[in-house]
Amino acid sequence: MTLRYSRWSPRDRVPEVEAHVRAHLSAVADANDDPDARADEVRISHEEEGLLVVGELDAEPDAPYLRPGFTPEQDIEANPLTVEPIGERP
Repeated sequence: MTLRYSRWSPRDRVPEVEAHVRAHLSAVADANDDPDARADEVRISHEEEGLLVVGELDAEPDAPYLRPGFTPEQDIEANPLTVEPIGERP
């Protein structure tokens, strides 16, 4: 399977957007949601005069939030926020 992800980029921010695309695909393909684990394997190309950054990675999705049975509530309990909440939950 080939994962594909693209983002539009301002002309002066293409390297930053490329890094984002690499990190996103790496995280999706890694069992620990690690944005660096497979970043070097992501192939980057440009479409639309370089303004559309396209990344491809030959991998199966394996991020925790893509697995069967994942529930956001359990993830929140297992990985609490490290910042104070802004308001009370309803």
